[in-house]
Amino acid sequence: MSKAIDPLRAFAVALLLLPPAIASAAPRQFNCTLTQLETVAASNFTQAAEDRSIAVLADEEAKTIAVSQGGSEQTLDHVTFSVLTINGYTAAISLGLEMSSGAIVFQSYSPDSKKTEFGVCSSNPVP
Repeated sequence: MSKAIDPLRAFAVALLLLPPAIASAAPRQFNCTLTQLETVAASNFTQAAEDRSIAVLADEEAKTIAVSQGGSEQTLDHVTFSVLTINGYTAAISLGLEMSSGAIVFQSYSPDSKKTEFGVCSSNPVP
């Protein structure tokens, strides 16, 4: 007489034989185009269209975000990664990137003004 194989038991045994899955947290490069600019200086508020490119390198495993713009690179402090967003800031700049849409908000601060830029990013894994 042969015993029937319990499908759930067979599945559990197969899972135990597989190597453990390692979450892929490879660094990702975001190529961003900033298209809208808002500036607040003293009591003045201005809006303008723009077409400015920045690159964002996000490494979740190392907990780092670097922003390249105009030939210089800045590493952000206070970095957080979630399923939905990537965020980081320094005393002079802050960045928020929404993962599903690629929407980005990039702010820069000076003692007498705040500049907020909005745009969209495309993502590529870094080899």
